[in-house]
Amino acid sequence: MESGGTAPCIGPSIEWGIGPAIAPDVAVIIPAWRQPALLAEAVLSVLAQRGARRIATVIVDDGCPMPETREVALALARAHPGRVFLLRQANGGLSAARNAGVDFALRAWPSCRAFFMLDADNRLGPWLLDRAAALLEASGPRIGWVYPDFDFFGIAEHGSAAGEHSLFLHLLENTCDAGSLVARAVFEAGLRFDETMRQGFEDWDFWLRAAEAGFRGRHLPMAGFRYRRRAGGMRLEAERRRAGILAGMRGRQRRLLDPRRLLALESAEVPRFLLLRQGSEWAEPVVDALRPARPALPREAARRAIVESSRHPQAVHAPPFLLFASEAALEALAAGKLLHNALWQAEILLRQADAVGITLSTEGPGHLALERSEGALPEDAALLLFRTEAFAEAAALGSLLGSVTRRAASLAITLPVPLADAPPSVAPDAAAELAALSEAFATRHPEHGEWRGDWRRPRARAHQGYAELIGAGAVLPWVSPGEGRDIALAVPIFELGGVERVVTNYARILRERGWRPHLFVTGADSARLSPDALAAFETVQLPQRGGIEGRDPDTSHLGAPLPGVTNARDALGQFAPMHAMLATHAQGAHALAGALRGLGTTTLAGLHVIERELAGAPLGNPHALLAHEGAYDGVVVVSEGLRRWCIAQGIPGSKIDVVPNGPGQPAAPGAAAAAMAARAEREGKLRALFIGRLDPQKGIDRLRDIVALTPGLEWRAAGRAVLDRPPEPIPGLSIEPPADPAGLDALLAWADVLVLPSRFEGSPLTIPEAQRMGCVPLVTRTGAVDEMIADGVDGFIIGGRGDPEIVSAFAARLSALAADRTALRAASAAAYARAAALPGWGARMAPLLDRIDKAPLP
Repeated sequence: MESGGTAPCIGPSIEWGIGPAIAPDVAVIIPAWRQPALLAEAVLSVLAQRGARRIATVIVDDGCPMPETREVALALARAHPGRVFLLRQANGGLSAARNAGVDFALRAWPSCRAFFMLDADNRLGPWLLDRAAALLEASGPRIGWVYPDFDFFGIAEHGSAAGEHSLFLHLLENTCDAGSLVARAVFEAGLRFDETMRQGFEDWDFWLRAAEAGFRGRHLPMAGFRYRRRAGGMRLEAERRRAGILAGMRGRQRRLLDPRRLLALESAEVPRFLLLRQGSEWAEPVVDALRPARPALPREAARRAIVESSRHPQAVHAPPFLLFASEAALEALAAGKLLHNALWQAEILLRQADAVGITLSTEGPGHLALERSEGALPEDAALLLFRTEAFAEAAALGSLLGSVTRRAASLAITLPVPLADAPPSVAPDAAAELAALSEAFATRHPEHGEWRGDWRRPRARAHQGYAELIGAGAVLPWVSPGEGRDIALAVPIFELGGVERVVTNYARILRERGWRPHLFVTGADSARLSPDALAAFETVQLPQRGGIEGRDPDTSHLGAPLPGVTNARDALGQFAPMHAMLATHAQGAHALAGALRGLGTTTLAGLHVIERELAGAPLGNPHALLAHEGAYDGVVVVSEGLRRWCIAQGIPGSKIDVVPNGPGQPAAPGAAAAAMAARAEREGKLRALFIGRLDPQKGIDRLRDIVALTPGLEWRAAGRAVLDRPPEPIPGLSIEPPADPAGLDALLAWADVLVLPSRFEGSPLTIPEAQRMGCVPLVTRTGAVDEMIADGVDGFIIGGRGDPEIVSAFAARLSALAADRTALRAASAAAYARAAALPGWGARMAPLLDRIDKAPLP
């Protein structure tokens, strides 16, 4: 080392550090590699800085093979002792050189508060460091760096970096140059440039890691930073390799790309909706209408933002969608659990429309549905959504509301809760707001204000960035409220059947454990929810147009067609906010499971029954599940038989949790005991009951023949036809509609026996529900019924090789029980005792709860 000064020898060898030790306020780090002719210009621009702040320059010769580099650097250090320092190290790349300079400055000058990264071919304007340091000091501890615009010389171009720093947008594009002033606190937090990134974008990676550590950037207008651009160069090479570099960079930053975190960022920085409540003078920028992250604005300020965004859309954010709504409409949608789904559906429609009107109605308790249409907006729209760009264009031209509604669509939503009064139309509010925005455009200043170009994407298109970041389309506007986690319980339909009642009980127990359960219906635009289901679920999510339960006609696995999702991106966006997903016979979810798992979602598949066609061919979910098993963290089955089947098909036993079924709802206090007391005195005809869907799977044709063979019995049946197509009438049997929980228990208390002549079953809830009321089940030998019934003790399992034999066996057993009340009462007592000993849902779900509770947070 050539020495003559007092600078300490720290890190790489110090080639020169002459002069009295100084305590700089700012250190400028200049890596030097193969540009000796330009190095002097860069250093001289630092030495020419004005202002009161003390500045030191650290040149890091990164093993440059050109002797001129060392000669120029030594000459500068000799000429400016105590102000210019030269380090030399073996070549390690740009990041290693910057890190060496930073480490030296951190240890040499404990009072140095900021560090500027200056490449050797760039220049600083004379007041840049003083102004940048002042802005950094005034900005508070959260601001970790101050960055300039992109002003290129050589190949001249000027690019604006104006606007509030947004991490969400920074994830999509490199909005800050390495030539920025960085607070000491950033490096003291342990952050350094990644020395493995030698092909470019190491600065972008550094800013994102700084943001992950809690720091943010701030733009310095008219900074005076001069960026030299020549043909070729590292920046151009990095752009050529952009896809590969970004893939590696984002692979290392998965926490930043967690969808839940992205939604929180979008909500805080570039919200999607501007909510304009009827009768309010405030405008609320939101993603989730229930959880705003930004303060409300006076409407006048919101209009100014829309005007300014139309001038400089890359610098000023105006939400891309305007949402007009009355308080009553928002409350009704939230109470019906459909608010978030309605906004998600509307966003999809707004791709092809400029306006969407939403009407609200109710048909009956628990019934919810939506219907989409294109055409004129409904006059009674309780909510109106507009593309802000189209609304602003009409306002700038002084047009009337009708000009924005020529391309329109509507959503007719049926709510599962009563409406006290019809929510008022918000069309007059939208017309008044359009007139006010027209006035704001008419009175704006004629000058644009920004002379630089801007290559960045408009801020209003930030929500489209989910496609690039996580591969999703429209992302459900759900922002987690903080504590607890969200789980999607996905089913193809929800019509109060057995699977639906199981899923409702799962939701109830999960809610008790601190989870927020959401119902995802993947194959229908309607659902029926019991009051306990409506209370159990946080939201209800109906699918995109057409659902996701389609089948791929060209691909099958073990003979079963695989899912054929037509628009997986929107479906992925709908599920993306969830921390976990349990897909129960929702075959379309298989196509999403791998992508969701890659986003940090715990994925589980629910299996209740092995489905087959009437001819016995494998059908649907179970066999498709086997093809996608690797995309799931676990499989939840309802019986040991299903567990054995899964293991035999190659699913590891450690991935399988058995959650046996039980009664779908609790009995009224004392109802079961009263039913048993009544049975002790009952005489007369044997009472037989059928409960279930009126379809071939449930054996409705077998039931017809059983009824014909047992004319001495008193028969009742309750159920609903598939797709509302009633079966052929059964002589001697009238079909009652499905009963509510109290009505179901009353039916089972009335009946002596439950008859289920199904062709295939899983683990029917009606069996333990019947046993609980002392009703003796007679069930075909299928599925897991032998795990629910001790044959001849607390029920009867009917076998046979074909329909005639099975029908005859049912009729014979019914006739025997009709003739032997003692045997019937013994079976009834045993059934009652079995049900009484069954553990509750929480205990039976313990393996599943343990698995998902231990799942790591993304």
